Amino acid sequence: MANTYTRLYVHVVIRTKRGYPKIKTELEDELYGYIGAIIKNQGHIPIRINGISDHIHLLLAQNPSKSLSDLMREIKSESSRMINERHLTRGRFRWQIGFGAFSCDHHSVDRVVQYIANQKEHHKKVTYMNEYLKYLKQYGIDYAQKYLED
Repeated sequence: MANTYTRLYVHVVIRTKRGYPKIKTELEDELYGYIGAIIKNQGHIPIRINGISDHIHLLLAQNPSKSLSDLMREIKSESSRMINERHLTRGRFRWQIGFGAFSCDHHSVDRVVQYIANQKEHHKKVTYMNEYLKYLKQYGIDYAQKYLED
């Protein structure tokens, strides 16, 4: 094959430090736009970003020549820096260490986009932890309970 062609969809979940409700509604558009720009600048394609006060979901098409861990480190450090330098939250803003990343096939993209778009409604019924544990179990990921909260 003379060239390489890929489309690797990844659904990522990141949470605020200790699940503090730091992402206020008035911050969302700016934060999500900023994160989308980071994703693009790192060579990936942002598809959908949304969340609630204590966590966000990202659906992106990953550039296979770039590390997802490097991207998440960049997103978390740069978005925290932007929020803190501009005093957009009360107190210091930090993300939880780590992230959840789950593969998504192209047939499921529309469903995942809709799921991410409906986070506020979804979390009226389901807690973050119940949602996250469901994903870990659904994807067969071994985890240590003590690392789920920080």
